[in-house]
Amino acid sequence: MDIDTLRGLSACPLFKGLTDEEIMEAMHSVRYRVLTYKRGALFAVAGDECLHADIIISGEMTASMMSPSGRIITLNMHHSGNMLAPAFLFAADNHYPVTVEAVADTRVLRLMRTDMEALILSDSRIALNEIHILSNIVSFLTKKVSMLSMSVREKVESFFKEEQGRQQSRHLKIDLSRQALAEQFGIQKYSLQRCLREMQEAGEILIEGRIVHLLK
Repeated sequence: MDIDTLRGLSACPLFKGLTDEEIMEAMHSVRYRVLTYKRGALFAVAGDECLHADIIISGEMTASMMSPSGRIITLNMHHSGNMLAPAFLFAADNHYPVTVEAVADTRVLRLMRTDMEALILSDSRIALNEIHILSNIVSFLTKKVSMLSMSVREKVESFFKEEQGRQQSRHLKIDLSRQALAEQFGIQKYSLQRCLREMQEAGEILIEGRIVHLLK
């Protein structure tokens, strides 16, 4: 196993609490391969079967879906260490609900379902980590569903509150572009910009590039 692959697995929540030596020992007991996707390549199209356990070793992928109006909505960004569609591998309906595309040259470690089962059963820590991963997915989707009934302002405020908790600061670094953020909210870019402008004019926030200062 090369150092980049090990580094990617070390960043994966599935192996939380395991040393590099323990990760290598666990992976030696299963079969896997590493695939490369060039920037712009499709990893999966909505409706495809999820037949493998896939972990991003390096690079970045985006998950998106089309709204009834034909607008593309970005649901999530996947980075090194992220698992792709872990909730669907063992599901009765194991079809991808989203389209996944590489937005940078990306390497993915892939296991067959039987090997993923063997990996989970090989160590109680890995099994518990898998439960945590699936629980976090349920929490994430619950928030997404809740956002559907929110106004634009409520979505923005909810995002800022979540980022404030995650970054432990009132000075938030927003890595997403305005377009990507709007797509994540499922709204038009101009609606997001208007909301941010109104909040800034009201003295609630101050925007300096990709830094948003929460004033109130």
